[in-house]
Amino acid sequence: MDFLWPQGELLSSYKRCNIIGVDPSTTVPLIMLNPKELEIKIYENKKLIDTFYQSIEEEWIIGEYLFLLTDVEGYLLEVKCSTKEERCIKDSGFKPGVSFKEESCGTNAISMAMRLKRLVYIRPQEHYCNIFKRWYCIASPITTKDGEIIGYIDISTIDKKIANEIVMVIKLLGEKIANEYEKRVREEELNKIKIKLNDKQMKILTLEAKGYKELAIAEALRIEVVTVKYHKRKIVEKLEAKNIQEAVAKAIKLGLIEMN
Repeated sequence: MDFLWPQGELLSSYKRCNIIGVDPSTTVPLIMLNPKELEIKIYENKKLIDTFYQSIEEEWIIGEYLFLLTDVEGYLLEVKCSTKEERCIKDSGFKPGVSFKEESCGTNAISMAMRLKRLVYIRPQEHYCNIFKRWYCIASPITTKDGEIIGYIDISTIDKKIANEIVMVIKLLGEKIANEYEKRVREEELNKIKIKLNDKQMKILTLEAKGYKELAIAEALRIEVVTVKYHKRKIVEKLEAKNIQEAVAKAIKLGLIEMN
């Protein structure tokens, strides 16, 4: 997997670590959230954490692989691994709230993936600090279909090379987490909107999506045009859209209405 590690970028990372004063002999992470900050992080990323847990196959964590999840800022949210590996990672000081930024633990796969916004593989000798000198790590952004990075996934081993097929595993895992996360977000937003919109507003929204003009909508629902206008304003407001066209587009995207 040599093609995955960018030598020039590694050297640039080493230089940054040197300039900011990271000690290569560091054996524990230097930056960690306090309990209150961690509580907020966990709450903000609950959907991502739940999706991560559900996406990891149980047979994957029986062996030597560590699965790490961080938020977009590189703070560790969760770890899934075997009991043996869990003891090892805890002995290294890694637990939820730890930062994987260069300022915290030097050059590592997650910090490089954050900077390059792509898949990165780093071997033990390529890490800047002693904390990772036994670690083989491959990390990747978790990216939605809209191109938004919602977190980072890392698969690591200790004292054992990562098999080539793990490249495909982490790509598929990242896609699975992103897809399931987006599905959760859509369902949550959809449920909120369904609660907000009443039956008449749903009918107006559906007819609007089919291209009906205000007069035609009024006639179809046997209401006044002024009533249609009122409900259209409410629909735009409740869907947090700029206008009725954007509200219709949002409703279709969320699956709130179907175009038959």
